[in-house]
Amino acid sequence: MRRIKKTQAVGTLAALIYTVLVFGSTVFTRGVTDRQCELTLFWSWREMLAGRDMAMLEQILLNCVMLAPVGFLLPVAAGRRVRPAAALAVGLLLSGTIEVSQYIFRRGLFELDDIMHNSLGCMIGCVAANAVLAFLMRRRSGDRCPYLLQA
Repeated sequence: MRRIKKTQAVGTLAALIYTVLVFGSTVFTRGVTDRQCELTLFWSWREMLAGRDMAMLEQILLNCVMLAPVGFLLPVAAGRRVRPAAALAVGLLLSGTIEVSQYIFRRGLFELDDIMHNSLGCMIGCVAANAVLAFLMRRRSGDRCPYLLQA
């Protein structure tokens, strides 16, 4: 049986705390509204491009960034590289839970675009963490060739 390292425990705790904060801020800090859903994929992109709506672009980018920290913490919590597809699945699960909760509790708009953007951000965070981990492992092993310059 493998022991859990302190960094893994801290990474797991940080991911859990961040997830609870995101869940609370996206579901329970909003006022009650009518149940609403937007099931058209890429509607936010069409809206943004049609009207050159910078507020919509900001919303899209913020949704991409929202779960990136969770994705970044996945390899830390695992103590090894995590496949981007696994991070995408975690993002889909977390974001789907948030969106369904918003719909059930009438605390916001259920959007497929949000699920897509949040999941993408989670995967990007994981890819970034994997790159940092690989760089640190190369430095630790004494390989002086910069990680990003290798073919």
